Amino acid sequence: MTRFIIAGLLAGTAASAATAQAPAAAAAQQTLPTRAAVQRTLDAQFKAIDGNGDGGLSAAEIAAAEGKIVQQRIATLRAQAEAQFARLDTNKDGQLSKAEFLAAVPGPGAAATPDGNAALAQLDKNKDGKVTADEYRAPMLTQFDAADTNHDGTISQTEGQAARRKR
Repeated sequence: MTRFIIAGLLAGTAASAATAQAPAAAAAQQTLPTRAAVQRTLDAQFKAIDGNGDGGLSAAEIAAAEGKIVQQRIATLRAQAEAQFARLDTNKDGQLSKAEFLAAVPGPGAAATPDGNAALAQLDKNKDGKVTADEYRAPMLTQFDAADTNHDGTISQTEGQAARRKR
């Protein structure tokens, strides 16, 4: 249950922090958090759970935090369901007819049957009709090598940010 609380609060705190920051900075922080940032988040979460401020979490405080997370998730799911219903209820009568319900489902032929030819053409560099493991890995490894500017086999936060700016 403790992981449930921490994960729930971490998600909420990360979302709040991301909203408050510039989009690029938020994306970088979400993908490459620092230890100090994680510690600040955990400290804020602990303080939020420690209702009486005594520096310790009781079972009641943990239960209250869990209840809050569950209620937030329920509210989010309800809002999503309401939005979906409103989208499907095309005549806005507050009910879904069978026709409205089925209109949301793609019909036959709505999507092309995948055949792999586009990916094969892109990856099969020697045009032998097969993609080898080397051909499969090559595009991503090329991107990785381009981002790893100091060629140490690791993409640092700085290198990652620079690569994102180039895209």
